Amino acid sequence: MAFIFRLHLVLGMTLFVLFPFSRLVHIWSAPVEYLTRKYQIVRARR
Repeated sequence: MAFIFRLHLVLGMTLFVLFPFSRLVHIWSAPVEYLTRKYQIVRARR
């Protein structure tokens, strides 16, 4: 049990340290308004 707990801690700390240098950092800049905005109407060109 101690090995699993220690492995969990090491992997968690590794993710925490590498977070700023990964693409996961874009989670913080995701626009929340995207979920509630109106649909965009696209019309064909004549």
